[in-house]
Amino acid sequence: MQFAQKYSVAVVFVLSCLCWKAQAQRPSEVVKWSTEVTKATTTATQLTLSATVADGWHIYALSQPAGGPTPLKISVPSNSSYVLQAPVTDTSVVRHFDSNFNMETVYYLKAANFNLTLKPAGATAAETTPIDVRYQACSDRLCLPPYTAHLTASLKRR
Repeated sequence: MQFAQKYSVAVVFVLSCLCWKAQAQRPSEVVKWSTEVTKATTTATQLTLSATVADGWHIYALSQPAGGPTPLKISVPSNSSYVLQAPVTDTSVVRHFDSNFNMETVYYLKAANFNLTLKPAGATAAETTPIDVRYQACSDRLCLPPYTAHLTASLKRR
């Protein structure tokens, strides 16, 4: 009976550790997003979308070779009072052979900035707009599933 109790305690301990480790590797904890208006007029708003990536992790770039990881995608939902004007420009990327995909991939380390131009979709434009960012984060050992961060950007200049 004593063996069964010790075994049960060990199993609970191991499962607790695994659950804690899984929580620490959520995409929303690995990458933090922020937005800042850089220029606003009556016809368009320029916005910088910034990502801060946790140490040991990277996020894949806007464009990727076929058969590789999920490329980063920035979009404005169709129910927004703004539309995203292409192209979205980004910061410098790293090109590197990625053993997770067995190919050269393109990604961002530590931080990335994206310049967006938003135009009002109608006569009345809101002071905020939703922005969706779909991305995949990986370390040298592990890739998290693709994730969509649902952000709300204030379009007022600070």
